[in-house]
Amino acid sequence: MASDLPAVSQEQKPGNNSRTSAQNEDISSSSPTEIPQAEPNESHDYAWTTSRNPTSAENRLRPAADVINRLIWDTEFDSNDYVIGYEDRFNARLEANLSSWKKDLTDEEFIPQHRILYIKHKSDGEIVWDKRRRTDKIFLSGNSAFDYLGFLA
Repeated sequence: MASDLPAVSQEQKPGNNSRTSAQNEDISSSSPTEIPQAEPNESHDYAWTTSRNPTSAENRLRPAADVINRLIWDTEFDSNDYVIGYEDRFNARLEANLSSWKKDLTDEEFIPQHRILYIKHKSDGEIVWDKRRRTDKIFLSGNSAFDYLGFLA
């Protein structure tokens, strides 16, 4: 199949960009640099060069929307017994009942999910989800997973 393709000429054609031809000259005039090859029995730790370690996904905090939906729809939880703490643009930190939380964008009282700081149990004041501390006692995600599984260590 390679023989069916026409040969491409490396000559400079009229109308080529002068910048491209200058770059080609620099590449052709420079001597190739030798890349050192690692010995087969030499060990390198390249884990620090990767952008994301696959094990870091285990420590992700579930979003507030997931926690709110579970508190509303799961019969194990009473949604009237939870309060959402959020950051208001003008009045600093405020709290709202979960049962009165507006999730529809067209509502005047709509508050974006990224403003939610914590979700708290009303009866005992226990914070069940906290964005800054990365705790989630509903799904046991974030740092709560390590607290829950701490007995294994």
